[in-house]
Amino acid sequence: MSNWLRIGLYGGLHFVQLFTSLLTLGGIADQARYGPSKVCILFIEDYRDDVNNPGYYLFSANSTSCSGIMGLAAAGMILALVIGGVSLYYIIRSEFRAVRLIFGMAILAAGYTAIAFIMAVVAAAGIDHTCKQFQGAGFSCGTIFTGGFFETDTQSTFTKNLGVIQMSVVSAWFCFASWAAYTALEFLNWRNSV
Repeated sequence: MSNWLRIGLYGGLHFVQLFTSLLTLGGIADQARYGPSKVCILFIEDYRDDVNNPGYYLFSANSTSCSGIMGLAAAGMILALVIGGVSLYYIIRSEFRAVRLIFGMAILAAGYTAIAFIMAVVAAAGIDHTCKQFQGAGFSCGTIFTGGFFETDTQSTFTKNLGVIQMSVVSAWFCFASWAAYTALEFLNWRNSV
């Protein structure tokens, strides 16, 4: 394979890894949390009518999944930069990597692939669970997100964009796929260099 083709392939994969991690982090941080306390609206429970304020609804939101997804996405960004930098350094200089380095990078990538899979599953399951809570009360998920959420004062509502959250979930799946592809490439490189 020509050097330019390898640069394009590896550079493209690392760019997708970085970009999808960034989209996942930004979408969850901005749209899956609301209010001064940054309440996470993934995996909400007990969506019900507020008996003290007719027309308003309450729910329990105790999930730490938003913070977990954000942390894992940030780790993916750092790892994409580090591994991408190392990969491209050796490709651009046309130097062969030591077998142990290739194997180490493959193991590291395989570990993050598993983490990215968990991140995507949690994000998808979280928004799905939340939407089922709203639908169980007779509302569409998009309607509730557009109407907004309040923390303690019903006068201050925080509207959120369901489309951005769904895009973050899709981005998390692409993040997983890009890491899986990179892992496969590195294990192939390792096998061919042994």
